[in-house]
Amino acid sequence: MLVSEEYPWRKLLREYATYCAVGCINVVVFFVLYDWLYGMGLSERFPAASAWAIAYFVSSWQAHFLHRWLTFESPTGYTRSLTVMMVIYTILWAISTVSIAYFSDTLGYNHLYSWAANTAAFGFLTFLALRIFAFPLSDGRITRKERLEQYKERRRA
Repeated sequence: MLVSEEYPWRKLLREYATYCAVGCINVVVFFVLYDWLYGMGLSERFPAASAWAIAYFVSSWQAHFLHRWLTFESPTGYTRSLTVMMVIYTILWAISTVSIAYFSDTLGYNHLYSWAANTAAFGFLTFLALRIFAFPLSDGRITRKERLEQYKERRRA
């Protein structure tokens, strides 16, 4: 269950706010990559979709690192959370790439408007999927401070 006594709505909303704040960093990196790749004209027929697909994939790695450290207080192992997150991101990547190809490359909507709409539309879905599957509450909780201490201990060993 997503909301419970141990994880009330207030905590969910605070975590979503953190997700959005951290997501701003991810979005900036994603946009810079997207804009640069779009300008390169990777595909004559699907310039927006090809730039979107590559930028989305590359920025997914960075997003995992930041969300693991800053957003979700989950002790889920790095490899497991990365694997599940990449499965989630791959599914959403496929859907969102088709979406931007349709709206921008087929219907002719401005590629920046399509980029912004896609980013907003898939952001909340991504948060829910990550919270439920990649960083599940059933794995317990770990604070950022505890995670940093564990990291320091591993470096000392």
